[in-house]
Amino acid sequence: LSPSRLLVPVAGATQVRCFSDPDGPKQRVVKAKKKKKGTGQQTESARSRELDLVLAALDAPSSKEPPIDDAEKARRYQIGRNYVIGSFERHNEIDHDLTCKIHIKQHALNMLPKGTKLREEALKTDTKSPPLWRNLPVWTPPIPGFDPS
Repeated sequence: LSPSRLLVPVAGATQVRCFSDPDGPKQRVVKAKKKKKGTGQQTESARSRELDLVLAALDAPSSKEPPIDDAEKARRYQIGRNYVIGSFERHNEIDHDLTCKIHIKQHALNMLPKGTKLREEALKTDTKSPPLWRNLPVWTPPIPGFDPS
């Protein structure tokens, strides 16, 4: 250690640093923190009601579901299985319907004479407005007699 810096033990402190200078060594004592008495009463009264509610909600024990018997497990399994089967059937019906519509549209386009204005108009895509059957989200319900123009 250099003579300018020494660690000296002092009673009641954890450590002391000494710095030498021309006037003599100066000492800095690191004091131990004292515990305040009655802190529980002060903090509870100082806390707001909302904070107490949040802390109570966070500290609340989680409730556990009672054990399930075998009959209930089988019933829940059957409900889930029927839901999955129904979802697949609904998906397959929608997919089949769309496939049939695409095939019918392609067949109708193939039936039109080639090189005619009728076929050209049938192959055009209307991008000006959405189809009339499409539901659009709006802010208000339909107002009778309302003219937006």
